[in-house]
Amino acid sequence: MFLFGVTGGIGAGKTTVCRFLRESGVPILEADPLAKELTNRLPEIRQALTAEFGADVYAENGELNKERLSQIVFSDPEKRRRVNQIIHPHVLQAIRHEAERLQREEGHELVGVEAALIYESGMEQMLDAVVVVTAPLDKRIAWLQQRNHLTRAEVERRMQAQMPVAEKIKRADYVIENDGSLDQLRARVRGLLDWLQEHVAGR
Repeated sequence: MFLFGVTGGIGAGKTTVCRFLRESGVPILEADPLAKELTNRLPEIRQALTAEFGADVYAENGELNKERLSQIVFSDPEKRRRVNQIIHPHVLQAIRHEAERLQREEGHELVGVEAALIYESGMEQMLDAVVVVTAPLDKRIAWLQQRNHLTRAEVERRMQAQMPVAEKIKRADYVIENDGSLDQLRARVRGLLDWLQEHVAGR
């Protein structure tokens, strides 16, 4: 199995790239929804988060209080690091198990993972390649303001909480520039697929 990751700065278009990959038959595991599910379901995560940050990190209905956790994560780098230490090991383990199931039960030789924090979480150590999606800064800011109803200052604060895009590009195995139309992006994803298939065939 060839396990690769797709990441990029917030608002760069990695979800669209992953949608095109799925349309081509490549299974894509999503780290963020998986992290949310595990954070709601696993007692060890719940206990660690509440011990570290207080009971209000979970809402009265027992679900994760996303707004409260976002305040913690985006306000203090040390607290963000601690949240990641609590959650990420469980996410990585679940991704590995599901990727192995896809290979074993469905015969997939190529499996992707969509994750915002591949480098920050250390996930790249279990991946065969990392694809970084980039886009012009103004395009990213405008899209995030529209999608999440955030001010420009709030968007910039979230961007600053992630690893600089230049560093991600430097560490990437493959880079997709999302600076044109959807058709252009789709064509670049086809180029990525060719590259991935070459690596699968060469193993």
